[in-house]
Amino acid sequence: MVPDDFQSVSFGEEETADLRRQYVRQAIRALAAFALLFFFVFLAFSWSGAAVRFGASRVSDRGTPTWTVTGSVRDANTHQPIPWAKIDDDPAGQAPFFHAEANLAGQFELLTLSESHRMIVWAPGYRTQKIGIGRVWFLWMPRGGEKHDVELFPE
Repeated sequence: MVPDDFQSVSFGEEETADLRRQYVRQAIRALAAFALLFFFVFLAFSWSGAAVRFGASRVSDRGTPTWTVTGSVRDANTHQPIPWAKIDDDPAGQAPFFHAEANLAGQFELLTLSESHRMIVWAPGYRTQKIGIGRVWFLWMPRGGEKHDVELFPE
């Protein structure tokens, strides 16, 4: 005997409800997969577009500085700051070249291009030092920065 408050459900209705739940789960999974795929394709197009814009600016010699190199310049022996030290892009590389000067405390900030190249740090009475900066093309992002603390040796 079946209690009055219990309603019997046919096998067909139960099977239909189960299939409906499975279809909803599959639709949610497919939607999530499509959203992830769309996001990664958008990221790839954004990155490649930035790389193309950067390459076009290099061809037209209108490179816009998007990479920030910060740090300090100190005496290698005394570790005292070297005020007004000069920081330049290496002229042996491709133009445009950017320039910065350290402040009284030896701190500097050089805005330059993000491509891999060298900067030259020099001050009167000290040996010049060349330091590699930037990123290679496959690690390149349109904006960013790095930090270099430089120690110059007296002449």
